[in-house]
Amino acid sequence: MHGSKMGTKTLGSRLAEFGCGLDAKALPATVIEALKLAVLDCLAAALAGVNEPVSRRVVDLVKQDGSSGPATLIGHPVKASMTNAAFANGTTAHACDYDDSSWTMWTHPTAAVLPALLAAAETRNLSGRDVLAALAVGLEIEKAIGIGIQPDHYKTGWHPTGTLGVFGAAAAASRAFGLDRPRFQAALGIAASCSAGIRINVGTMTKPLHVGFAARNGVEAARLAEAGVTSNAAAFEGEDGFFQVYAPKRSEPERAADTLGDPFEVIEPGLVYKLYPCCADLHASVDAILALKEEHGLTPQNVRRIQAGITPLAHNNSPYPAPETPLQAKFSQEYVLAAALVRGRLGLSEFKQPSIDDPAVREVMKRVSVKISPELSGAGSISFSSPAMVDVETTDGRVFHKLVRDLRGSPKNRLTAADLEPKFLQCADVALKPEAARKALQLISDLDSLPNIAPLMSVLSTAKN
Repeated sequence: MHGSKMGTKTLGSRLAEFGCGLDAKALPATVIEALKLAVLDCLAAALAGVNEPVSRRVVDLVKQDGSSGPATLIGHPVKASMTNAAFANGTTAHACDYDDSSWTMWTHPTAAVLPALLAAAETRNLSGRDVLAALAVGLEIEKAIGIGIQPDHYKTGWHPTGTLGVFGAAAAASRAFGLDRPRFQAALGIAASCSAGIRINVGTMTKPLHVGFAARNGVEAARLAEAGVTSNAAAFEGEDGFFQVYAPKRSEPERAADTLGDPFEVIEPGLVYKLYPCCADLHASVDAILALKEEHGLTPQNVRRIQAGITPLAHNNSPYPAPETPLQAKFSQEYVLAAALVRGRLGLSEFKQPSIDDPAVREVMKRVSVKISPELSGAGSISFSSPAMVDVETTDGRVFHKLVRDLRGSPKNRLTAADLEPKFLQCADVALKPEAARKALQLISDLDSLPNIAPLMSVLSTAKN
């Protein structure tokens, strides 16, 4: 290791020290507001995912388990054990691929952390501010491990949303349980033996299961540590530890914890929030085609050809040029461009089977070509700003060009609460009645002043049907 700042402390001990020591009352107002935005967006994604096939199957299995419990199943008027609720809600939060991203961790961070946290917090009657502090702890600790292990971890084929999400979930749950430092550290070490998720399952129901597994295993790790189960103090940086096994070519545990809370990830660089329920690496091209459509009156009838120039990363994350299912369509550059042109939007309904099978969309897809544009990020490189260039040729010979360097919702093109509230209400309409959705929105806005999160969890369980 080069230039280690860890001294005699292990990474796990530094992470536990931060997790136990963060003062909820001292969190700056800017951090509180940013954390509430993460809650708003993640709960929107979870409500949108309630009726997705994978979510329904998971909830059915949880119900078949027959054991009730203290924790809410979002969108359902039933309760479950902490671990089952974390599993179901984590899966649901990622089912539509509508949840946030982090370009520091290379993950969808909040979808694993918040469901685990809410399941733990609901059983311990935490206040809203304490929930926000625990969310900050989970996101920061997940960030730290991501800093130490990326990009080799991602390039090896792991799905970091699952593999790193379990640490954020374990940290947030440990904070919610009020674990002391030795037990907090033990929970992280236990979580290191629960880290899983491979990227080959992108475009299938198993991808959101990665998030459910991470949330469930994080809660379980915290519960086991609370009960006195131990783990290796050097679980991260030791020989045969997490970093060596999961990023054997290059990892830097010595710098992983250096930016804990300074700055907070939700502030700098900030999370990436989605306006379209699909892979974030496709968003810049969608921004471009929708802007061109509005500016020049483009229609399926007057467009002869669409060419998208994208980054190597976006190309790798778009492996379905002719998707057959909604899940595959979320990772298809050709589909999102065609659907956005035909329908003038790219929302939840565009990722239902009727839209996938729409002859008008399929016809436009034939006119879409996709290439890697080295000028965007350099041949073979990875650019997490995921810029895109879209060129459209019309039937009368006109050619229009649009370059989008920073997708809407990215740290350099941020969305505010006012931008995300319509998304929340649209997503909530899947699972909640309008009055319940508006009540939930208000409770999230007031989260830092709630003496107990029970009212929020109650309204999230008031099913629409």
